Amino acid sequence: MSQENVEAVRKSNAAFRSGDWDVCADAVDPDIFVRTDPSWPEQRIYGREAWMAFCRGTRESWGPDLSIEDIVDLGDRLLVRYRWAVRGGSSGVEGEQRYSEIATFREGRVVFIEYFHDHDQALKAVELEE
Repeated sequence: MSQENVEAVRKSNAAFRSGDWDVCADAVDPDIFVRTDPSWPEQRIYGREAWMAFCRGTRESWGPDLSIEDIVDLGDRLLVRYRWAVRGGSSGVEGEQRYSEIATFREGRVVFIEYFHDHDQALKAVELEE
């Protein structure tokens, strides 16, 4: 099942980049719970509709250039390292943002996502670093 989860994350990332919101929505459980990094304004997001609104808003603000740098397969969870080449929608200012997520799967869909700006914290959360 875990290879299927890896492929689901890759498919969802490609859909995000192209703006295929139906594919993105299908990848997550209707009752998804997302906990963001403490430095982000949105701390918790509940449900597919709220999650999709968050995804659309960040893509609109930062642009579509979100790529996967690494995936660590942890069975029913994945540790994913992302790189976002951001470009402000209004300002045009360019930059780069890296962050990590731990995605938990149930029955082929993501049910929980936890985000980290600091990759070392994500590694600690999945007990790959002390």
